[in-house]
Amino acid sequence: MAYKHLFFDLDHTLWDFERNSAECLADIYEIFDFKSLNISSLEAFQQEFSIVNKHHWSLLEQNLITHDELRRRRFQETLENLGVKDLKKSFGLEINEYFLALLPKKAHLIEGAVEVLDYLLPKYELHIISNGWHDIQVNKMKSSEIHHYFGEIITNELAGTRKPDRRIFDYAVEVTKADLAESLMIGDNYEADILGAINANMDTVFYNPDNIPTGQKPTFDIKKLVELKEIL
Repeated sequence: MAYKHLFFDLDHTLWDFERNSAECLADIYEIFDFKSLNISSLEAFQQEFSIVNKHHWSLLEQNLITHDELRRRRFQETLENLGVKDLKKSFGLEINEYFLALLPKKAHLIEGAVEVLDYLLPKYELHIISNGWHDIQVNKMKSSEIHHYFGEIITNELAGTRKPDRRIFDYAVEVTKADLAESLMIGDNYEADILGAINANMDTVFYNPDNIPTGQKPTFDIKKLVELKEIL
């Protein structure tokens, strides 16, 4: 297949959300003096937030909660799950806003990201399709110095819908003036990125470092980003 347009997910695919998030959470742990809340350790806070955050993003992608609910609930529930009692209802949101201000300043990328983007840029038109907040995603890309690789940065705010809804992929093809048969979606989330793109009749690359088994097979399955150089 002669691809021309490559659509990348951002978080967990190119931008190392787990590492960048862990750094932010370490800052928050100190700034908000979480030791005084009797949270056992920074590691416990980081681990619980990771679990709660993934759960809430899954709910969001199923349209079971809104972005505003995710922002309000993820830190509040993390702290409650760690045994913190009598929290102000606004405390979780206050932490979340600090987190969102700090997170885009972090710059760690998934291993091989720059090498692969340097290889692909002369050959393809590169774009982003993300469920994240638009300004935050743009700032992440600027901080990590990958913004210049991409033409369109497509987010749910612009498309009016989010992955896995096929309408965000339809919107992406429309705004980039791409031919669907010449388009390829690359992402780490099987439900949002891969099944969403398959439902939109777009070929897919599942970035799958943990070797997650899949039902409906992607066009390609890779464990490292550098494997894209063999495919493309």
